[in-house]
Amino acid sequence: MPKFDFPAVVRERENSKVLVKWVNTEGQSFIEQTETHDISASGISFHLKNPIWIDTHLSLTIGASALFGRLHAASAKVVRIQMDAEGNQLIGARFDE
Repeated sequence: MPKFDFPAVVRERENSKVLVKWVNTEGQSFIEQTETHDISASGISFHLKNPIWIDTHLSLTIGASALFGRLHAASAKVVRIQMDAEGNQLIGARFDE
């Protein structure tokens, strides 16, 4: 079986403000302001208070990121949801761009 070596995606720890917008399966809109946990050229992670599902499409506005500059708009899709002992959600999303 062939071995494939894929370059590792470098994730930067960052605390940039991010505005997250999405619509749930019932058509209800959500807007939540949070901070990035980490970020890379291909994805982002952050905490959310409102419940969300895998494959949810997001509209993001990222402020003052070392990677993307002063203000960056992006779309992304939720690919991971990790719950901690207190019930906080760490969301992992992949950029559509």
